[in-house]
Amino acid sequence: MHFSPRPNRAAEIGWRAWGPDAFAAAKSEGKPVLLGISAVWCHWCHVMDETSYSDPDVIETINQQFIPVRVDTDQRPDVNARYNMGGWPSTIFLTPDGEILHGATYVPPEFMRSLLRRIADFWRDPASRLAVTKQVGDLQARREMRRRLPPGGALDPDTASDVFAGLEREYDEEFGGFGDEPKFPNTGALGFLLDEFARTKDGRAQRMVQTSLHAMADGGMYDRIEGGFFRYSTTRDFSVPHFEKMLEDLAGLLLACARAAAMFGDDGLRRTCIDVVRYADANLWTPELGGYGGSQDADEEYYGRDAVRRSETSKPFVDRTLYTSWNAQMARALLVAGPLLGPDGAGWARRGLDVLENVWSRLLVDGLMARAFDGVPKTRGLLADQAWAAWAALAAYSVSSDNRWLGRARDLLDASNALFDEHEGAYVDRLPDLTEPGRLRDRVVPIEENAVMARALVTLASFTGEAAYGERARLVLSRFSASYRSVTTLAAAYACAMLDVTEPPVDIHVVGSVESAPARALRDAALAIALPPIRVDALDPSRDAGRLRAMGYESSGDAVAYLCRGSTCFARVRTAAELPSTLEAGTASIR
Repeated sequence: MHFSPRPNRAAEIGWRAWGPDAFAAAKSEGKPVLLGISAVWCHWCHVMDETSYSDPDVIETINQQFIPVRVDTDQRPDVNARYNMGGWPSTIFLTPDGEILHGATYVPPEFMRSLLRRIADFWRDPASRLAVTKQVGDLQARREMRRRLPPGGALDPDTASDVFAGLEREYDEEFGGFGDEPKFPNTGALGFLLDEFARTKDGRAQRMVQTSLHAMADGGMYDRIEGGFFRYSTTRDFSVPHFEKMLEDLAGLLLACARAAAMFGDDGLRRTCIDVVRYADANLWTPELGGYGGSQDADEEYYGRDAVRRSETSKPFVDRTLYTSWNAQMARALLVAGPLLGPDGAGWARRGLDVLENVWSRLLVDGLMARAFDGVPKTRGLLADQAWAAWAALAAYSVSSDNRWLGRARDLLDASNALFDEHEGAYVDRLPDLTEPGRLRDRVVPIEENAVMARALVTLASFTGEAAYGERARLVLSRFSASYRSVTTLAAAYACAMLDVTEPPVDIHVVGSVESAPARALRDAALAIALPPIRVDALDPSRDAGRLRAMGYESSGDAVAYLCRGSTCFARVRTAAELPSTLEAGTASIR
C-alpha cells in the first residue's frame, strides 16, 4: 500500500486489502468496515494520511473497533465506481455485508474522532444492527431497480447532432473547455469533435477543439518547465492546475493535439505533442517493465518552483505500476500520432508497439487482461482493460501489417464474451464473481467502455469481413440509445462509436506483399492522412488468401489500395502519391 511521501503514521493502521477475507473478519468479529479509497497521486489523500490517519486516537479507535480496508482507485476502479463518495479520498463506513452506513471524502482529525465514536456506538447497539441487517436485502433490490437504464431500441440517427448540440451548450466561449470550474480536459469530447470535423468540416467543431487545446497547452494546465499536462484546472480559465499528471490524460491529449495539428496545420499543437512525449519518456517510462508508469504525484511546493529550484530537489513520486488500459491508450496515441506528424513523430509507432508487446506478455492472464502489473498481474477481467487493449491492438495491426495483432485483438474480443450480459445487452464492467463482497456483486454497464468495445468490434469486422462483430457492436450501442442524452459529456465516446457505425470511416485495404516497398508506401501514406476518417489494413496474398476471397478483392501481384465505404469500393490506387487526391475526390461529400 502507498501512503503519503511526507511524514505520517497512516501505516500504523492495520489496513487490509479489499476482498472476502476482510469482510469475513468483519462478520466474525462483529465490526463495521472502514473503507478508504485513495490514489497515489492524490493531494488530499496525502493530507488525510498526514492528519486524520496520523492522529493517535484515530489510529487506536480504527484498529480496535473497525476492520480497515484500503483501496487504490487506480488498481481497483471497480470498487471506486461503486463506493466513491464524490472525490478522493473517499471515507466510507460499511456493514460486514458491504452496505454503506455513512460516507464522506476528506475528514479532518477532530471530526474523524467524533465520527468514529458515533459509528462504533451505533454498531454496538443490537437494535441498530438488527434494523440495518433487515434493510440490506431491500437496499440491494432498490439499488438494482434504480440502476437499470431504460431499455434500448433502434439506433438514434440523431446521436451525433444531439451530442454536438450538448457540447455547444457546455462550451465555455470565453476560456475554452467545457463547463465551469473545476475544469477537466474532457478528451472524449475533444475526440468526438475531431471525428465530427473529419466528416463535416464544421468550423464550430474546429473552433471548440483548437481553442480548448490551446487554453490548456498555453496556460497553467501545462508544465512549462518539465512538460506534460496536469490533471485538471481548479479555475475556469485553466490558470491554476491541480498538479498531478496522469498517463490516461496525457494519452488522450497527445492524440487530440496530434490529430488537431494534422487537420488544421497547427504548429503550436504539433510542438505540444513533441513535448508531451518528451515528458512521458523522461519521467513515466519504466524500462524494466517496458511501459509507462500511471502517474506522477501532485506536489504544490515542487511545481511552484522555478527551473533552478526544482533541479535542487527530488521530483514528485512516480507510480511505476503498469496499468493495462492507460498503457494501451498511450500506445494507441503513439501509433496514430507518429504517422500523422511525420518526421516529428519518428519512432513513436515503434515505441507504441513495444508497449503493447509488454502489456500482452505481462498482463494477459487466461485470455483476459489484468488491470495492473507491479511484479505480478492483479485484478483480471475489468472491461476497460479489454476494450482499450483490443482497440490499441487493431491500431498496432494497421501500423505494422503484422497479423499477430489482428489475431490478438480477435482473441481478446472473443474472450471478452465472458463479460457480455445477455439480459443487459451490453458488457458489464467486471467479471461476475459471487464471492466478491458488497456492491462488487452488482452489475454495472458503463457507457464509455462499451463504446470503446463497440469501436473495436466494428473495426475488427471491417478488417476481417466477419459481420458478426459489427452486429455485436450495434447491439451494444442500441443498449444506450434511449439513455445517452442523460450522461452529458460521457456521451461523447458513445457518439464516436455511433459515427463509426452510421457514417463509417473510409477503409483503405492495401493488397500486396507486406514486405514490398510499394505496399509499405501505400500503407504509410494512408496512415499519414488526418481526414477524412480512415481505417487501414493489409492483405497479403501469400498469407491472407481466405480473407481476400471472403472480402472479394483481387490480387494481380502488384500492390493496390482499395478505397471503400462499407461494402462499396469507389477507387483503386497503385501509388502512394495518388492516394490523397483520389481519396479527396472520392469523398468530397463524405456524408
